[in-house]
Amino acid sequence: MDSKTTLRQQMQTFHGILESAIGDCNNTLMANQFPGGKINSIAAIYAHTVLSEDGLLNGLVRGGTPVYYRDGWAAKIGLEMPQGTMEPNWDVTYDPALFRQYAAAVYAETDTYLAGVSDGELAKTVDPSFAPAMPVEAFVANVLAWHVATHQGEISALKGAQGVDGLVFGH
Repeated sequence: MDSKTTLRQQMQTFHGILESAIGDCNNTLMANQFPGGKINSIAAIYAHTVLSEDGLLNGLVRGGTPVYYRDGWAAKIGLEMPQGTMEPNWDVTYDPALFRQYAAAVYAETDTYLAGVSDGELAKTVDPSFAPAMPVEAFVANVLAWHVATHQGEISALKGAQGVDGLVFGH
């Protein structure tokens, strides 16, 4: 199996697990913040995860415009795309169903990119500024994929802390 296929499968799997974790979240569950806690709401973590993938892949790696702006999602969703890390207690409000449509567009863009990217592009060095410069291939595997998987774990844990199954497969 070649690395492009592996990267595609990895991202598809992590996207699917993230969407499974989000799938049964209602607005109250998504917006809840723990008093005195140092973790954001599920809504904020989910938004950060998807917006970051869009900005990092389509902006930084590809040098283009993120799907969020290019395809009019910013006007529909109404959030400002953060620049940099997620602020503690970032209070976001959005329509979860609409945001999941945007997430699907980001996932499709990622998959299309990985399906057609050349070996030369994967070998190109990218400097994300928050981590050492690395080849695009390593960036996708070790930053983008890790980011989705890690934040999905946070979301599942927050669901569990609120008395809901953290991750239910088969939805």
